[in-house]
Amino acid sequence: MEIIETFNGQLSVGVIGGTSLACPMFSAIMGIASQKAGHGLGQAAQLVYNLPAGAVTDVLAVSSPNNVSGVINGTTIETADDLAAPLDGTTSYYSAFYNSPYSTLWFVITFGTDSSLTTGLGWDNVTGVGTPDGWNFVNALAP
Repeated sequence: MEIIETFNGQLSVGVIGGTSLACPMFSAIMGIASQKAGHGLGQAAQLVYNLPAGAVTDVLAVSSPNNVSGVINGTTIETADDLAAPLDGTTSYYSAFYNSPYSTLWFVITFGTDSSLTTGLGWDNVTGVGTPDGWNFVNALAP
């Protein structure tokens, strides 16, 4: 995910995500469940694929009717798809403008345009079975 952050008092755009974000977050929630259970829970995959409804939230493709568009030099209308290109077949995404604090440039920030990964109903190659639903996830693993 792209984030707009302040670093040493200056605005900047950063990228955080993938396994660098998901692994420590998932490990932490498994640690909380283990602590609640009072013992280690073992291999997570077997547990995750047998969770009851509500313990995991399925992640579906999203989009926004308010994705950015723009006019360049007063005449050329750029659609959200033009500004977010290359989309390589992606049809659902979010986009926004970010004004550079260092120049007059504007950046288009997109979320969900990695076309090698897709989300859908059930298992998908981005989130597996979905994202843990905190409290419900912990209580399903350690009632």
